[in-house]
Amino acid sequence: MYAFGMIALLGLAVLAVARVANRYLSLASEVWAFMLVALGVGAAWLINLNLFSVWSIPVRNSDIAVTLTGILIGGVAYFWRALLGFFTSMSRKFTDQARVTERTEHLRRAA
Repeated sequence: MYAFGMIALLGLAVLAVARVANRYLSLASEVWAFMLVALGVGAAWLINLNLFSVWSIPVRNSDIAVTLTGILIGGVAYFWRALLGFFTSMSRKFTDQARVTERTEHLRRAA
């Protein structure tokens, strides 16, 4: 259970780093999945996290296991992105969506 919590929180951390990078780099929407997986693999290699050894699953090489753990972290980060986007859209539904869009897109009122 601790391993699941670690992966969920690492995925959230990877998403936070990716959103900061997106703010300054203005990445295309097609690059998101690749960037999240790359950051996930980087995070797994940085902390040398081998999830398969925690679950007692034999893997031929520990480097492969760390890389697959990073891909798993990137997938969880992509899931977090979709989940947080859902809650953002729900909050926009219950608030004035036009006012929020005008503020975030820096638009002026037409009428």
